[in-house]
Amino acid sequence: MQIICKCGSFFIVRQRQDSLALIVFRITGESNETDYRQVCNHLYEYNVKATDGLLQKPGKDINLYLKDESGKVVGGLFCETWLYGLYLDVFWISEEFRNKGYGKIMITEAERLGRELGCIFADTCTFTYQSPEFYKRMGYEVFAVNDEYPEDIKQFFLMKKL
Repeated sequence: MQIICKCGSFFIVRQRQDSLALIVFRITGESNETDYRQVCNHLYEYNVKATDGLLQKPGKDINLYLKDESGKVVGGLFCETWLYGLYLDVFWISEEFRNKGYGKIMITEAERLGRELGCIFADTCTFTYQSPEFYKRMGYEVFAVNDEYPEDIKQFFLMKKL
């Protein structure tokens, strides 16, 4: 592909050297929910096809909530399952409920539910200012670290066989 002309956000390109056909397109940062969903849906469809449907296995979300005696949400753990993996996506516990064992109970329950669905591993990522040591205590092993963030902040990628 050869860029013939760039005018603002518009590009005119020739896809092949031996072709006279030109294509005009625009790259934009303008965003709306419809366009966003379209891109995500197309990527999902491609990934499902590329994995012969394995991406959808088991394909169930596991969302756990920690609530106090009044019913107020004081914590949550949101997980996705795909490719027979359990991905711990969002995990938060209110300050006054931390270091009391609730996190361990919630992770253990999510892992149990993941195993019931057929998941063979769990994975997540966290930052130095979050909870890497907690996950290590729960049996997760660091398999990659991104240390390119400023101020000595690191992102840890962790996994545990279930």
